[in-house]
Amino acid sequence: MQEENSDLIEDFCGELLYGRKFSNNTVRAYKADLYRFTNWQHAGCILDGFTLTELRGFLRHEASRGLDSKSLAREVSSLRTFGNWLLETERLHANNPAKLIAMPRTPISLPGFLSVSEVRQVIDSYDESTVLGRRNRAIVELLYGAGLRASETASATLSGLNLNTGEIRVIGKGKRERIVPLPELTCRSLRSWINCRGELTADFADEPETVFISIRGRKLDPRDIRRIVAFGVKNAARAAGATPHTFRHSFATHLLDNGADLRAVQEMLGHASLSTTQVYTHLTMERLREAYRKAHPRGEE
Repeated sequence: MQEENSDLIEDFCGELLYGRKFSNNTVRAYKADLYRFTNWQHAGCILDGFTLTELRGFLRHEASRGLDSKSLAREVSSLRTFGNWLLETERLHANNPAKLIAMPRTPISLPGFLSVSEVRQVIDSYDESTVLGRRNRAIVELLYGAGLRASETASATLSGLNLNTGEIRVIGKGKRERIVPLPELTCRSLRSWINCRGELTADFADEPETVFISIRGRKLDPRDIRRIVAFGVKNAARAAGATPHTFRHSFATHLLDNGADLRAVQEMLGHASLSTTQVYTHLTMERLREAYRKAHPRGEE
């Protein structure tokens, strides 16, 4: 039974990864959820135990061990997607019982962001008189100037940059491609880095297409990006705790604060759903409410 379950789960995850282009992290999470479900079934067959009663029992068990609503919602999503796949591949001939499970309500988690002056303080903390300082400043400029994820920044290519028109081509989640405009300050910082980039590759193997490389000419990965941001944050006390994603959140918040269209921000962030972008409207509304409470005669009553 367990071998049969394992084969089904691996086939399903292969379809998500290679057929539907889900991210590695999402596929790993879905796989872990399904293996927990099969283990909870005590080696029963997924197809025999894929009933509404079984699913509800499993989710009650998961809630009893302290899973929060966000994790439970992801498990429901994993089971729904798996059930749909079983139907599509004719392994399951009834309805998908996971569709009948209500999605747990998750509280809105407002992302942290920095003020414009705090962003500037972090960017200015990098020493432009050194090659690595120029690289690190350009990295943070790109995180904030284009709202990129750490993984997207690490994967940025020279051919994807057009500093004359101020654009970057980005391959985001699900292999979706988007074009994001770049402000002049970001372009200036990228030019400064690219002009001296060759100094890091003179004696080592070069990554000819990768924008950001290490001192040995190696392509940086998202962990390197996080360390570089942590260094700048450490030297800018007001931005303590900021991560690469904080600059992405700040990018979106500042655009909406200044009247940018929500759909345009969605496209620049590469969000598949507008609802994902709408969380930033809560941030701007909270700031408006706070300004109202402080400034309006009735605000404190």
